[in-house]
Amino acid sequence: MGKLLSRQGFKYYFSEFSVQKNGSVYKVERLTFFDSASFTRNYLFECYQSHSYDDASSMSYQNCYRFMYQLQHGCLYLAQAQIAPFAIKPMLLFYGLSQLIKSCVLSVDPYYPENAAVLAHGITTRKRKKQGYSFLDDEVKEQRNGLYPHMIKKLFHMEHSENKYTMKALLKQLPDMHACFAFLVNEEPFMKGKWAATDRMVFEPILLDLYHMTASRFQQYALEQMRKLVPKTQAITVVETKQQVEIRFANAQAARNAAPPFHFDKDGSPLIHRLKANHLPLPELAIYYLVLYNLSMICRYETEWWGERIHTMDCDEIPFIKQFLETVQARTKKLIERQLFQ
Repeated sequence: MGKLLSRQGFKYYFSEFSVQKNGSVYKVERLTFFDSASFTRNYLFECYQSHSYDDASSMSYQNCYRFMYQLQHGCLYLAQAQIAPFAIKPMLLFYGLSQLIKSCVLSVDPYYPENAAVLAHGITTRKRKKQGYSFLDDEVKEQRNGLYPHMIKKLFHMEHSENKYTMKALLKQLPDMHACFAFLVNEEPFMKGKWAATDRMVFEPILLDLYHMTASRFQQYALEQMRKLVPKTQAITVVETKQQVEIRFANAQAARNAAPPFHFDKDGSPLIHRLKANHLPLPELAIYYLVLYNLSMICRYETEWWGERIHTMDCDEIPFIKQFLETVQARTKKLIERQLFQ
């Protein structure tokens, strides 16, 4: 359900791709609403009030322009990345995503940044070896303080863990990367399902064998994983037959918006990892942030490796990186809109 805002006597309902006003539906890019200071103040007031902040009114005025400028700067970085040379795209996209995430955090935490500790990036990369370095095997590690753990806590209600992730493991969470894995390293991260009805998706019966689970255990597992990212996820039902494994959701909207372990390709077909071990309970924005941070560090500080790979093409990893950057450019604003208007 979207945010319901009262503004000048009108009710605005924000759905996923459109805005409704007095019964009429308009297709818009919703971030443009934040070019209006009065709209932004009202939006922040509603956000802070919904989180029971006593000073919602004063904080919405205080944070209004900072919120607007962060959004504008973030979108500007994304726009520049669209036309920039490939060599510097990761840096521009990381800076843009960081600004947009800060806006999202400010919408739920009026006192951000409360201290200097939350201003750090919140993740680190390991030292690179000159010989035999592989981007896909490279790692990032979560830190205790900084934007990343603060985002995870405030936006997704997840506890800090200080985990390590390889680039390969992170990229396997993105359906758009499936073809790269299939054609370049002979791996297929996802199994494709289909829709049996608007509120039901089905997969091949081998799914339960691959997961070493009964239907009831898979039902429990899937719901647990979804609630790690969306705590209020409604119950699901899993039914096994000889022909298929059927996942029944509460309604069509719940099915279409299902959180991981369920994913969707560009056509909207349901996907799930073939191997349970490949699933990571991470929001898509977090995955973008982790991978972009590493890439931005490489293009800034590992220029020799970066330049050689770009210009000699002697690397199977460049197609992974290019596809990832295309995915980030195509989806980031949509994910930010969804976060701000959920």
